[in-house]
Amino acid sequence: MKKFSLILAFLSFSMIFGQKNLIKNGSFESDAMSWRGENVLTINPYVKKTGSKSGNIYEYTSPSWKGIDQEFTIPKNTPAIEISAWVKADAVEKGKNNWNKAVIVLEMAGKNQNIVELEGTTNWQLVKKIIPTENSRSGRLMIALSECTGSFLFDDIKIIPISKEDYEKIVDEDIKNKEAISLQNTPNPAQNTLTKTFNNGNFENGKNSWRGNFSIDNDLKKEGNSAAKIISETKNWEGIDQEFNVPSNAKTITISGWLKSENIIQGENPWNNGLLNVEFTSDGKNKTAQDESIAFVTGSTDWQFYSKTFTIPQNTQRTRIMIAIGFATGILYADDIQVKFNP
Repeated sequence: MKKFSLILAFLSFSMIFGQKNLIKNGSFESDAMSWRGENVLTINPYVKKTGSKSGNIYEYTSPSWKGIDQEFTIPKNTPAIEISAWVKADAVEKGKNNWNKAVIVLEMAGKNQNIVELEGTTNWQLVKKIIPTENSRSGRLMIALSECTGSFLFDDIKIIPISKEDYEKIVDEDIKNKEAISLQNTPNPAQNTLTKTFNNGNFENGKNSWRGNFSIDNDLKKEGNSAAKIISETKNWEGIDQEFNVPSNAKTITISGWLKSENIIQGENPWNNGLLNVEFTSDGKNKTAQDESIAFVTGSTDWQFYSKTFTIPQNTQRTRIMIAIGFATGILYADDIQVKFNP
């Protein structure tokens, strides 16, 4: 986890200084300039995190939506954005609903996503979240007391575009390191044998050739008599994997399979859900490319078929298939997983 945090911090540092902040006057050094709702915004020169001022919204008598907002434009070919802010709550009393707190909300791609919710009294804290753009070219950031009372302070608001390369690194490192930690905590030596070829993709031979924590289900299956069932009751990594050799004459690999989900609730990050991934390495340890996703699954779905073909990266000699609920909760079923190498 520390390794991922350092990588994320480095990427964030490089992006902050290498790319433009999409939010104007995020430190409120120019008072209310560029923000809508200036009538509810107070500039606080006494309690601030950076610079000489911070933004402040307060309400002590009539709980209602009191907020400011700013629209922004997203550069082309931006797969994700990083939103960060320093925030502090002072005697914020939650309203009627659980979401009636001090909030920062992103509106993008027709959806609202909470970046932070605060209640009570807190110290200054840095909140940071990476959000896929889903090809959106614009968005709106809202900062408010959402039908509650108290005082909400905020400073150094940033929205930084993330390049495709950096976003892939962030997702890859997060999945890789969290998965490694979980596998260390739940070792399964009996299932840890490396195989030369991909085997038992339909789970008719039980758990043979697969490593990880799962069960065999004989009732809910797509074909044959069995399917794999992965359960995650807490937001940890629960998954299985199988590693095998790549033929010397192979140029591409096609991975396919059937997945079914029950109430998979996404975790902290957008990629924290049910997944079917492939990893390419030269020796089982050193990657030759970033991991590739065949499918991300969330919510409750019937059996669905997924298939993707990838060019095998240079110097790849081993491949690993991963099926998991990656730091989310719910149930994931898998059946008839197939791997085909193409010359």
